[in-house]
Amino acid sequence: MKLKVVLSILLLLSIGAFAQDDFSKVGTGTAQFLKLGAGARGTALGDAYSALVNDATAMYWNPSGIQKVNQFALSVSRTYLFAGINYDFLGAVIPIDNNTSVGVSVLYLSSGDIERTTIEDPEGTGDTFDTGHSAIGITVARSLTTRFDLGVTIKYISERLFREEASTIAFDIGSQFDTGIYGIKLGMVLSNFGGKMKFDGPDLNQPIENDQTSIRYENGGRWKTEEWPIPLLFRLGVRTDLLGAESEFMYSESNRLTLLLEGNDPIDHVLRYNIGMEYEWNAMLAFRAGYKINYDQADITAGVGFDLTRLGINLKIDYAFNNYGLLGYVHNYTLEFKF
Repeated sequence: MKLKVVLSILLLLSIGAFAQDDFSKVGTGTAQFLKLGAGARGTALGDAYSALVNDATAMYWNPSGIQKVNQFALSVSRTYLFAGINYDFLGAVIPIDNNTSVGVSVLYLSSGDIERTTIEDPEGTGDTFDTGHSAIGITVARSLTTRFDLGVTIKYISERLFREEASTIAFDIGSQFDTGIYGIKLGMVLSNFGGKMKFDGPDLNQPIENDQTSIRYENGGRWKTEEWPIPLLFRLGVRTDLLGAESEFMYSESNRLTLLLEGNDPIDHVLRYNIGMEYEWNAMLAFRAGYKINYDQADITAGVGFDLTRLGINLKIDYAFNNYGLLGYVHNYTLEFKF
């Protein structure tokens, strides 16, 4: 009976592997930065992190995961993307009691300086501009039973391009569930459930002049922009310890080897799959690897982590790199302090 349940759970991650949409959904959403993973540990595991996450970056991956942060934690992360683009995460988690935790998080992506061009000056005007994309969230997580945690995030999302801006409110809801079957734990997340975004700003006002009569309309005209949905995303993750103190397969007090499988289905892309493995020695040193399936460029990921708690220093250091194919390698660094 247990084997049938396990196979049913794993089957959920395989449905759709051979079924493809009749049309492409790519390019039908805005705020694409919300798909970029936050924190080095999760990205090193190939984004297969919703069932395992237990640190401050859970406010991105699965809000229920902050319930496993047992003391005040502050996490800072930076991802060095291509073309001078930086992606930052800042999060703080405060446990209220044994059953409730709250947190605050900020995601910010900056383009760096971009040379400004116009129709009149296609080679450049001599000045620069930048773009900014951010999400500010408040998270509450609670243990409903000894095996089931639930978390909710409300966040304000905004994007800025030169002097034009767009914003909306969205929610994330996630859970982590210990099945009690062969050590299998599940993570389920619905992210970016919210309104649409529409750019507005002073540069949409444009003068109108009739080329034939040279008549100039005093009030001018205004360009119309369309509304676009944010990338609604559903994740379903499975994890189990193949080796470790809680493993149903092979016991070890000082070693842990965890297997992670995940499927994520964004509204503006095809169904994608994530595979990750993490080996940890003495709860101090960790090696991680992952693989992404059905992504445009990203595939292989890897990383390493150091937990200095046993040395009397409440600090975790994580590093990850992702292979983005033609775009090159992306590096991610995370520091998490506990007080």
